[in-house]
Amino acid sequence: MSEAEMIRLILEIVAAAFIGPAFAMVFGVRERYLCCIAATAALCRAVRSFLVMGLNFDLVIAAFIAATVVSLVYIYIAPRLRVPRPVFTAASVICLIPGSDAYRALFALISLVHQDSSEALMKSIVTLFHSGMRAAAIILAICFGIAIVPIFFYRYRHRHL
Repeated sequence: MSEAEMIRLILEIVAAAFIGPAFAMVFGVRERYLCCIAATAALCRAVRSFLVMGLNFDLVIAAFIAATVVSLVYIYIAPRLRVPRPVFTAASVICLIPGSDAYRALFALISLVHQDSSEALMKSIVTLFHSGMRAAAIILAICFGIAIVPIFFYRYRHRHL
């Protein structure tokens, strides 16, 4: 990685460490858990950014892996703190939400009305579908990354022998 990519990675990680607890505070998460959320939000963004920039993974797969890592961390930590796992995981993965792709898709949707030429119309349609599908795929990857891990770890939790 070059020096510029390393600085970008560090800035993304620091920003994620602020975004996670800020999102958690909106939903009334207790103050003592905000440090855990900051650490795992930074870890989540670091994993995703390292996979994308360092190992050239696709953004969707990297988001899935990062959400899975966060879910695995809280499978272990949440029961020890006696707090439901979604309290932590939802706030920790908020830094993975594809804001720029969603913005581009909505902007292309709005600009469809004001297109004069068929070339501009076609460009807006392509942008709408490309950015919209990519944003939807990333959101699904985040959801599956959070939801699949407990299925495997909590499979036999309520069975009585």
